[in-house]
Amino acid sequence: MTGVSFKGRLGNQLFQFYFLRYLKDNNRKGFYFFPNPHHAKHLPRYFNLGWYYNLTLGSRLYSVAMRVLPKLITFKDLWFYNFSGPRPVKAENRTIINGYFQSDWYIKHLAKPFPISIKKKYVREFNQQFGSIFQQEKTIAVHIRLTDYKNFYSRDLSLPIEYFQRQLGSIPELDTYKVFFVSDDIEYVKSIFHTRPNYIFSSNNEITDFQIIHNADIAIISNSSFAWWAAYLSPKKQQVIAPKYWLGFHSKVEFPKGIMTSKFTWANVL
Repeated sequence: MTGVSFKGRLGNQLFQFYFLRYLKDNNRKGFYFFPNPHHAKHLPRYFNLGWYYNLTLGSRLYSVAMRVLPKLITFKDLWFYNFSGPRPVKAENRTIINGYFQSDWYIKHLAKPFPISIKKKYVREFNQQFGSIFQQEKTIAVHIRLTDYKNFYSRDLSLPIEYFQRQLGSIPELDTYKVFFVSDDIEYVKSIFHTRPNYIFSSNNEITDFQIIHNADIAIISNSSFAWWAAYLSPKKQQVIAPKYWLGFHSKVEFPKGIMTSKFTWANVL
């Protein structure tokens, strides 16, 4: 029996979901579970994860059972930290693994691909609101994370606005694109970039913002796992511009190790 704890928000939970899939694919014997499935209630709500995970992660009965299990059986907690890169992991019986696993290394080392997709309900709602723009226009999504990153464990991990201005300004014929801004502080972003005929400032729910990034022709993203996944799962031949070194942009050391997927273009921040 091996558990993987959900921690953080949607983007981190997707990394943890795929890490459990990696364990299960590469260590067939045993039972694999999430001890706190209630923490990731949006995963089965938003995504097609396969019938088993949509059924169990969306079940209150499963949630109660998995939370009770560690109280009935003694488990050892194992912690994986982001200072070292991703590596092969062999599941140990009666352990609960804690970590963030922010790398596509574990996805690439699945025994076979395990694709997930956004549920049709949310795709339909997105298309009703923005479908004509994304089908008929060239599009750019600019994702800017600010609020909690301004003081994240006493550190400012938010990217300077100049980074986004520089990347946006480097795109040829910018006026021919519809430019969507997605942010947790959209009013501040609007005050910086100002209104232009081809600018759209998004004030939508998270799955709509996810799909804006997901469907854009060009995505300029912040150092956010939410934006990482929205771009990574895109079915388009998307150009993704991401901040080099991710959270380690101040020290110019990649952090977490393994986050810099080859699918993205990595741009200097400072």
